[in-house]
Amino acid sequence: MRSIRSIPTVFTPSRALEWHCAGTDALIALTLALPGKTFSTGAVWDRFAAIMPESEWAVLIGAIAIVRIAALAINGHWRQTPLLRAITALIGATLHAYIAVLFWVPRIGAFGIGAAFSAALAVSDIRSAFRAGRDIVVAGRVFAMLEASPPAPMPRSFAP
Repeated sequence: MRSIRSIPTVFTPSRALEWHCAGTDALIALTLALPGKTFSTGAVWDRFAAIMPESEWAVLIGAIAIVRIAALAINGHWRQTPLLRAITALIGATLHAYIAVLFWVPRIGAFGIGAAFSAALAVSDIRSAFRAGRDIVVAGRVFAMLEASPPAPMPRSFAP
């Protein structure tokens, strides 16, 4: 019987929600980085511009997206990826909650479409952080089992 040694991985339920939120962050950053002035398209954007320029928003959101995508891409191959995913999901939740607050127009009591989408992304990121937190426990158990009972080394004749 021939056995093949593989890199230990931890796979739990789908990461589709995390990929969606990370991809949305990347698209928001790309939109803000494109030529043109997104912040000049409406009065609500004045709040964003008062905090930092459009290009800095693009860099901030883009950096969060890149770290999230990297953590998802290497998921399970490194023991700390669930922790990194949980932290970046919480950062994403905070970012989207903050954006929802900036989009809210208190003088007319409007919870506009930008605020609604951002609030939905914040809730999705909270759910993703919860799931990644659960994966921290699973990854700890799997890697502890591998340390306690490592796979047998392959004979040289079977090595690729």
